[in-house]
Formats: sequence, structure tokens, C-alpha cells
Amino acid sequence: MADVTVDQFNSHIANGKNLSGLNLSGLDLSYLSITKLNLRGVNLVRCNLSGSDLSGSDLTRANLRGACLDGAKLCGAILTRANLTITDMRATDLRCANFEGANLSGAASNSWQSTARVIGANMHKANAQNANFSNAILVRVNFNASNLSGANFEGANITRVSLQNAKYDIGAFDKATGI
Repeated sequence: MADVTVDQFNSHIANGKNLSGLNLSGLDLSYLSITKLNLRGVNLVRCNLSGSDLSGSDLTRANLRGACLDGAKLCGAILTRANLTITDMRATDLRCANFEGANLSGAASNSWQSTARVIGANMHKANAQNANFSNAILVRVNFNASNLSGANFEGANITRVSLQNAKYDIGAFDKATGI
């Protein structure tokens, strides 16, 4: 259960309150402009963030387990060591987002489908085991030392992706394009 209502959350933003560590689990925060905020350690479990703009926000160690980020904008967002297991990211804009050490695992339910744009993102040491990157656009993504075991890249458009010391299945990229 969330610590605050959506109206209280909006009031906190308007008044410049520190939002780090806040429990917002289960709230419908869709289509909000919440850019460049300190959301470190915030609990966003099962939140609806679809269509929201979180560009430039710091979500370090945030818990987004089961959150809906469909169509959200996270350009330049910091998601270092964030929990994004079973998070839905259809058509999400992740240009230059930092996922270093983030947990993106989730047997095919961690969805980057329908042309999620992952351009210039840092996924160094990320756990993306069983993540579904099918049909995603992956350009200049740093997957170095990441766990991509069981990840699905079918139909993904992959260009200049770095996989140094990454763990992935043989044939993982056979049905991807641009490699």
C-alpha cells in the first residue's frame, strides 16, 4: 500500500519535497511529467507509469517490479541497481538510460517489445536473464558483463551493441537483424 495518494505525490513534486525512499506501490501515475526527480530507492511496485515522462530522473535502487512503463519516456534516466523484474516496457524510450547492475530478469514477461527504443543505454553488469527484447531497437547498448541467458532477441534491430564478457545463449541473436 502506498504511503501517499496521487494528489499528495503531485503536491510533493510541486513543493520540491524529497521523494527518495517513498512507497508509491500500486499507484496510477500514468501520463505524468515527472522529469529530473530524485526517486532513489522509491517503491514503484505494480505502478502504472505508462505514458509518463521520467527523463533525467534518478531511480537508483528503485523497485519497479511488475510496473507498467508502456510508452513511457526514460531518456537519460538513472536506473542503477534498480529492480525491473517482470516490468512491461512496450514502446518505451530508453535513450541513454543507465541500467548498470539493474535486475531486468523475468521469464518473457519483462517485455521490450513493439519497438522499445534502447539507444545509447548502459546495461553493464545488468541481469537480463530471460528478458524479452523481441522487436526492440538496440543501438550502441553496453551489455558488457551482463547476464543475457535465455533472453529473446527475435526480430530485434541490433546495431553496435557491446557484449564483452556478457553471458548469452548460442544462437540468441540468430533471429535479430542488423548484427
